[in-house]
Amino acid sequence: MTVHHLAPRRLEGLVAGTLMLLALALMSAAPSSAHATVAEAMAAGARAHQDGGFEEALVFWDRAQLQAQGSGDAQAQARALLGAARSYLALGRAPLATQRLEQARALAAAQADPALIGSISAALGSALLLAGEPAKARPVLEQAITLARADRDQDVIAQGANDLARLEAEAGNIGRAAEWYRHSMVNARLSGNPALEATAAVNLARLPLAPDARAQALAQAAPLVRALPPSHIRAMTLVSIARLHGEPADSAIASDTDRRQAAADFDAAAATARQIGDARVLSYALGYKGVMEEAANRPEAALALTRDAARAARQSNAMESLYRWEWQAGRLLRQLGDDDGALVAYRVAAGTLERIRPDLAASGNSGFRTKASPVYLGVADLLIRRAQRAARPDAAQADLLEARRTMEALKSAELEDFFQDDCVASLKSKTSGIDALAPQTAALYPIVLPDRLSILVSLPDGLREYSVPVPAQAVEAQTRAMRRTLEKRVSREYLAHARQLYDWVVRPVLADLERAGIQTLVFVPDGALRTIPLSALHDGRQFLIERFAVATSPGLTLTDPRPIAGVAPRVLMAGLTEPVQGFAALPGVRSEIERIAALVPGTELLDQAFLASRFRGDLAAAPYTIVHVASHGEFGASAQDTFVLTHDSRINLNELEGMLGGTNYRDQPVQLLVLSACETAAGDDRSALGLAGIAVKAGARSALATLWSVSDFASMQLVGDFYKGLGQPGESKAQALRQAQLALLSDRRYRHPYYWSPFLLIGNWL
Repeated sequence: MTVHHLAPRRLEGLVAGTLMLLALALMSAAPSSAHATVAEAMAAGARAHQDGGFEEALVFWDRAQLQAQGSGDAQAQARALLGAARSYLALGRAPLATQRLEQARALAAAQADPALIGSISAALGSALLLAGEPAKARPVLEQAITLARADRDQDVIAQGANDLARLEAEAGNIGRAAEWYRHSMVNARLSGNPALEATAAVNLARLPLAPDARAQALAQAAPLVRALPPSHIRAMTLVSIARLHGEPADSAIASDTDRRQAAADFDAAAATARQIGDARVLSYALGYKGVMEEAANRPEAALALTRDAARAARQSNAMESLYRWEWQAGRLLRQLGDDDGALVAYRVAAGTLERIRPDLAASGNSGFRTKASPVYLGVADLLIRRAQRAARPDAAQADLLEARRTMEALKSAELEDFFQDDCVASLKSKTSGIDALAPQTAALYPIVLPDRLSILVSLPDGLREYSVPVPAQAVEAQTRAMRRTLEKRVSREYLAHARQLYDWVVRPVLADLERAGIQTLVFVPDGALRTIPLSALHDGRQFLIERFAVATSPGLTLTDPRPIAGVAPRVLMAGLTEPVQGFAALPGVRSEIERIAALVPGTELLDQAFLASRFRGDLAAAPYTIVHVASHGEFGASAQDTFVLTHDSRINLNELEGMLGGTNYRDQPVQLLVLSACETAAGDDRSALGLAGIAVKAGARSALATLWSVSDFASMQLVGDFYKGLGQPGESKAQALRQAQLALLSDRRYRHPYYWSPFLLIGNWL
């Protein structure tokens, strides 16, 4: 059961739904054979859940489960596990909910109880949706509805229909979503479940419908919500309809009538939350009313509400909402001209995010950048502005250092969100520090702020900052245009965009780079800038690569910048020349592998020998320093959508991580991972983020990979020259790549940056 717009998007639907009603059903359906203490614990869990006390409810569910297990009542044990799962879902903890549901499903199956299996399947579908796995959720929800229809359980049908509607809505199938929501409403009404009917009605009103249809849906939902008895669901859905009135989808500004109605519903939600002691929902009622006041240009009133919301969130330990109100307070203080107060609020919000970040990564919730980025960027923005005003150089330097640390924290947060695990934390504990740059090396952080591009540069004598008055939209537009036109190999259309971005990103810092004798640039790009090869920026006479060696880092705290100790190289080479699994042949791969084999000793796995099991076995059998894969690979919008092709299967990132390291970041990691035929989705920041983090995830010191798949003969030449350069005494990987790219650039056939620029050196550049 889901409401789409209260808490963070993956959580919001599952916090409000009909969890309370299901919990009550668990209590009433407890079998008579269960001990009275089991029934009492389940009833207490249901009451706590109904009032929004989800942590308290878990204590009772777990107590009931243990008591039922002790008495041998498998059915009561399954229902208690289901209740615990629902409370975990309300808290946004999908993995723990799924664990309980799998236990419950096994118990219900052993009891041959199809009705209970249907209820558990409906909850499991919700858990999979919360975890961001709609493809897995669909068959589970469909099974729940099938079982419920056979048992004529209209309540479970309504629950499953509501979640299927959400699934369709997220897929963009608005018509199908509306049908499922209406189906849910009808079945909820027939089953005598007004809270579920109201929930589905609110969700229907949240769809991007035509204005008249939306107004009609809202008019239908509002009285259903207001008629509910005091409960967690009533308070949450009141906040929902208040937001629907106060934030109309078809207009930037709500009417006075809508605002008055929204204010009344927010106040009613707050009153209900206070009545039942639900501080978590109270924080949403107050905080979102503050959002409405901010939109109405009443920052003082908005700030007072926001501070009250933050207090309620702290009281309920609702960290997932607390950071929102701390951030909101920062925005409002900034509007009121209190930059120092705003910085304090932004810092507190960022600190809250840092505390909950591991939980968010483990929970399966994605989209962290869209929620977290404005907080971190707000801190960096205010620090940079204060540094610009500082009277003393040491004060300015301190603020710039903190701004850089803030951007590093954002980079870590983004990668943890993409990979959905703690691989970032594992690596950060093993790196040597952000300032351990080699001589003649500068690190550049282009920070895309709403009103300007700020460039932080780490030079041997300290940090510098350069501001370019260009709005974020312009930077993004030029970046996307450059990426699009770079792939037109017979056109020079890319050049105008490459020159403009050079003028914004490099030219302002060029004099200081030359003064410091810099030879290698390490970019820590942000947002859309990750989607382009910065080596292809152009000053009007030459490409950036013709002046500097260029490397990319997902963050210097995620890169060990120390030189790699001399170790005899040994390479595992794997590749495909044949068309397999619908992917085209790569005839140049054979020559690429042969050329590498002539330069570095190692093992070859070509075509039918490149099996996932063989690859895994060879990696386990010998300590390779280099792993080279010349095969199709795709970086998608998530780690689950990212893979490298073998002859018989696909290796995803988690499998690659396990193969390369056995455990994350072993004492002797792979020094270099090469993926010479992979590609990212054009213009997809998330896809490029995965590429940037490949070395981190795989546990390799460095990675050489491509933004898009190029001619495999061009790849063969460049990769061969790169390995040849690596064999030169004192040659860094960044310089070896530069020389290989320059060699291709000098070849008339491959002069266009389409051929040489997509090769990115990621991680350790020495």
